[in-house]
Amino acid sequence: MWVFGWWGLNIVVFLVLLWLSWAYYDKRYRRKPNETMNPLLNGQFVKTNEVFIDPKDGFTYQVYYNPSTGEREYVRVDDK
Repeated sequence: MWVFGWWGLNIVVFLVLLWLSWAYYDKRYRRKPNETMNPLLNGQFVKTNEVFIDPKDGFTYQVYYNPSTGEREYVRVDDK
């Protein structure tokens, strides 16, 4: 019975880690659903010359930069 408890604990820990990795994995360029592009539109962010293609999803992203905070925003370019 003790061995089943050990394996059961390992399975539960594995499933929790699997769920956490799925829930929080690679959200670098994604905005929260309730966020808008207001900071970009009101002049806080400056468009840079930096454009790249994300190897994970294949979309092109334009980089915006906020000089006062150093924050960067990645906005998907709809060219497909």
